[in-house]
Amino acid sequence: MQKFRLMTGLAIGALIAGLTFQASSALAKEPIKLPQQFESRKSWNVGMETNSPPMEYEDIKSGKLTGFNVELVEAISAKLGLELKLQTMDVPSMSPALDSGRIDMIGSHFNDIPGRHRKLTFVDYLATGPVFYTTKENAAIYKEPAQLCGKALGAPEHTTYFRLIKEWGEKNCPADSQPVILGTKGLPDTQLQIRQGRLIAGAIGAEKINYWAEDPKNIFAAIGKPFYKQLYGFAFTRENAELRDAVKAALDQLASEGEYKRIIEKYKLSEQMLPEITIDKGED
Repeated sequence: MQKFRLMTGLAIGALIAGLTFQASSALAKEPIKLPQQFESRKSWNVGMETNSPPMEYEDIKSGKLTGFNVELVEAISAKLGLELKLQTMDVPSMSPALDSGRIDMIGSHFNDIPGRHRKLTFVDYLATGPVFYTTKENAAIYKEPAQLCGKALGAPEHTTYFRLIKEWGEKNCPADSQPVILGTKGLPDTQLQIRQGRLIAGAIGAEKINYWAEDPKNIFAAIGKPFYKQLYGFAFTRENAELRDAVKAALDQLASEGEYKRIIEKYKLSEQMLPEITIDKGED
């Protein structure tokens, strides 16, 4: 009798598992509703940066744009049934391009913060956070962020990192030993100034630290752990919320199928994977 009950329980469990699998498969195959304009033209334009590995960058050998965001947007495009047309540009140009209609979505790593919600809306797909970094030689001296108080620090002035370094200093450094914060023109400029000694350290997204660690030519190292938590989100105009919802639905399907996790693991971003895809959940 006990054996019969055990087998019955296993059979019921298998049936439930089978039904769950069928439901998940059905969800994954369910067509996603697109705004009419995209149903008609069958393509979309996505803005991408070209020099931010591992998120998006040009492969030296092929000259093609590659990286985590590129692969994820390609997978989203396949789910939506849209031809992907990548428009390469620098980060400061992306919001104006979105406003003008040149692009339909910002596909580069773009911070979801409340200050941007007045004009933009986001599908959040990855956790991130700024980490202090410097040359490997300097990292042997500056082993903890607290040692950066009173030092010259920098970050690209168009990023939130510039503001967050200032806030970090106000919170963690004595009033008479605040860091001197310099805005740079971009990541290459920040790195150049660190190499020249004009800056002791900069701030960079956590995802770049793992990428740099695997490059034998890399000369930079992290100082401590991320000092703030943020979210990366694909950005849309508020008027294009219907497309935003379609992209979220595509990402939900990719997550249920395991493709989201596969791409994340390929680029060694497992620590930054979100438990669920969200909308406009970024914080200051």
